[in-house]
Amino acid sequence: MFIENEAAYEAAIDRNIRENRRKGGEKRFRAAFEDAQAIIDFVEARVSDAQVEFYAKWGRALEDASFIDACYAGLKTFGGLTEKQALAVRNIIAKNAERKVAYRAEALTKVHVGTVGERREFTLTVVHVHAFEGQFGYVFINILNDAEGNVVVYKGSKELGEKGTTLTLKATVKEHGERDGVKQTIIARPSQK
Repeated sequence: MFIENEAAYEAAIDRNIRENRRKGGEKRFRAAFEDAQAIIDFVEARVSDAQVEFYAKWGRALEDASFIDACYAGLKTFGGLTEKQALAVRNIIAKNAERKVAYRAEALTKVHVGTVGERREFTLTVVHVHAFEGQFGYVFINILNDAEGNVVVYKGSKELGEKGTTLTLKATVKEHGERDGVKQTIIARPSQK
């Protein structure tokens, strides 16, 4: 048999071998795990865009890839995950479901504090502060909890304190909102005592 382009022929053989390995691996993975599609969907939904681009370009995973990126590389190379990887992903899915149920249950206990337009005194604990540079300087998003665990948020030019700091301040209730199913009270013009 005459082969006109030896390099292209060898590349086609390698490509077919890799694709057959992936197809066979996927069949075995789906036969071994009844929830294989859920595992595959979970991994593909969480793999980083950078890893997808890198894999598409080079066809292999980075040496320092995350666990999910390594699972994704295994899916694309071998058609499935190893048994340990699949069990670990199952465990992550189960823990995420537990966290979601606990989060929803906790979200139901939250209530709005005060009435809109009222200026009142708050005793709050700083839970998280996020800062970013805006058009007119730094903007701080202060997420705080009151004694009952209700969420109070201040977004403005002040950092009210470090995480874990308890403070007493006077502020105006700007609005009552909700984020990710959790009721939160937005305050404005806080002044510490």
